[in-house]
Amino acid sequence: MKKKSMAVCMACVLAASVCGGCGASGEADTKLTVWTNMNVEADTIQQYANEWGEANGYEVEVIHQSPSVQQFAQAVNSEDGPDAVVGIPNDQLADYVNAGLTAEVPAELYSDSDFSEAAIWACYVDGIRYAVPLSVETTALFYNTELVSEVPETWEELVEQAAADGGVQFDATSIYYDLGFVRACGGYIFSYENGAYDVSDIGLANEGGVQAYEFINDLCNKYGLLSADVTADIARSNFQNGQTAYYIGGPWDIDGFTSAGTPFAVTEMPTFHGQPFVTPVGTQVSFVSNQSDSQEKAWEFIMYLVDNGAMGMYEAGDRIPAKLADQENEEIQQNEYSKAFIAQINNGEPMPTVSEMGQLWDIHTNNIRSMWTGELTPQEAAENMVTQLKEAVELMNSGK
Repeated sequence: MKKKSMAVCMACVLAASVCGGCGASGEADTKLTVWTNMNVEADTIQQYANEWGEANGYEVEVIHQSPSVQQFAQAVNSEDGPDAVVGIPNDQLADYVNAGLTAEVPAELYSDSDFSEAAIWACYVDGIRYAVPLSVETTALFYNTELVSEVPETWEELVEQAAADGGVQFDATSIYYDLGFVRACGGYIFSYENGAYDVSDIGLANEGGVQAYEFINDLCNKYGLLSADVTADIARSNFQNGQTAYYIGGPWDIDGFTSAGTPFAVTEMPTFHGQPFVTPVGTQVSFVSNQSDSQEKAWEFIMYLVDNGAMGMYEAGDRIPAKLADQENEEIQQNEYSKAFIAQINNGEPMPTVSEMGQLWDIHTNNIRSMWTGELTPQEAAENMVTQLKEAVELMNSGK
């Protein structure tokens, strides 16, 4: 990020003209520092950084870093601070935007229509595009192929079947896993329009939201499939060991089940309430620091990685590309697991890309537990969530 004087720049130009094709033997004209939250893929990103850098006369240093907003804010003011962040979960993007640390995406950098809709949705904060989507992931339905001969087409049928034989488990105290039930009935977390969320409009306790929580209550108190003790880890372990027939999980579960010899397959979610089951799509996004002196080049490198590194990222860490054309790659289409997740991504949406979303997690979990114990009815639990979330958001924003 260091600014170069005109004299140094002229010297670089002169050196380049004299050296010509020196390539790796000459010094790079300038430098980009890129932070990445991706650990497994960091070396792969560096390889593409080297390719782009060699072609463009830049030295690009890729550093694995899982930064907080405070760390990033301090680092960008240093001599060698980051010009860009590659591969950060989209639910963290709003925090960087609200802290005034991110540059807007140049209007002509890429076309939204080239990417999964949920991935694009995740790149907007308050109607402004601040990031480039890199890869996408979501949850889907895992089933034991020795216990299930045919997956029902609806959640209503699946629950009846699972209650009679095999069972289904997931962490149903979490809005992450419950979102599909809520959305299918017409509920929502925050209303969304034209790339922006209205955090004052919370739809968890509307008629549809309450219907969804009545069904989630039945999973525990009518069918006996779930309880507050069934965490995501317990649900995963029980499925892996063949104790349950169905499980909601993500690509991150595949290696463990494969290594354990679990007989399983993956399919997109059954419908619920006559509607597609919306799952939360996590998008790894990339953004540029608005303090960087090399913003244009940083955006160029990010797009180079998106356009050329999709399969490298997929092979390194099973990252499904956010770009639609890359999802059609033969290698990806031959992978039945990846195909199932891509199908589900098309029915997904991101968790709200607003800092206020962070206030909901514990509120939702605590009220579901109170509902399951009978302390609250589904109606009361939903209304309580809305009241508590509004209070938490008001308190959060009172210091701004």
